[in-house]
Amino acid sequence: MDFLKLYFRSQTYKVLKSDQQANMLSHCYLISSKDKVLLDEIGINAVKQICCLKEDKPCNACVNCSKIEHGNMVDLEIYPKDDKSLMVDDILKVIDSAYIRPMENDCKIFLLKNFDKCTIQGQNKILKTLEEPPANVIFFLTVQNIGNVLPTILSRSKRIEESGLPIDIISQFLKSQNVLDAELIASMSDGLITTALNIAENKDAREIINLALHLCENFNSTKDLLYFSSQILSLKKDIPFFLDTLVAMFRDISVCESSQNLLFKNLKEKFINLSKVYTSQMIQKIILLINQVSYKLEVNCNMTGVIDQLLLDILEVKFLCQK
Repeated sequence: MDFLKLYFRSQTYKVLKSDQQANMLSHCYLISSKDKVLLDEIGINAVKQICCLKEDKPCNACVNCSKIEHGNMVDLEIYPKDDKSLMVDDILKVIDSAYIRPMENDCKIFLLKNFDKCTIQGQNKILKTLEEPPANVIFFLTVQNIGNVLPTILSRSKRIEESGLPIDIISQFLKSQNVLDAELIASMSDGLITTALNIAENKDAREIINLALHLCENFNSTKDLLYFSSQILSLKKDIPFFLDTLVAMFRDISVCESSQNLLFKNLKEKFINLSKVYTSQMIQKIILLINQVSYKLEVNCNMTGVIDQLLLDILEVKFLCQK
């Protein structure tokens, strides 16, 4: 499964196909998704869908699709040129160019990526162009945080919201990219290709998994608290991944004797042994504690205090709910 197949599943593909069939293309499409990698691919494939010369669009094979793929389409302009924020100077170039007639195609297309990172000044600059668009011009604006886009821009755009992908689809995609532990990584991705690829590329992922297992097996008293606290805090930006891994392990422990659909299939024997230590009630309470900590870290609570308290709470749950 490649990105083109993922695009055919997207809401953007469906909306554009319907608009093309009705011959009612909008002058501006605003595409939103939390998934940065997928959003970039959807943006470029949406352009291909508009320009494709074949009946089944986009084909990724015709002259126009090839030009877009290799950055040689004269009537396509993509901003920003790098992966940074969209600057006011970029917007001014877009406005000037929008009034120049297309040279090779029926329309001129502007793909403005990371539009939610554009300043208020920049958004206001392009507002009039969106209110009174030149003939034969289509804008694609891609955003991750729609809350950063001016309401006046939203009202002048056709909005398309892309939701997260099913876990099995992400797993299939990862397998097509020869990613190891695809099912496990997909389960921790929150439905986002970006998150899945970040985990897959994380060289420390295996060590993090081993630390989570070590905690499940050997965290038994306050004497162990300092060691595990320091180990977890040393992960820094990978702490959310560690917490997700811990939750996944506890879920596997709770069902390991009755289910074959474990995320950590190679750890089944260890989990069966751990299921004799952790009761269902204990696991439910521990997972709830971890999820609460994940939220606290998102709102920038003191990391050391939060992790230490989590470990103390886990010990308390183990003591109160022990078999």
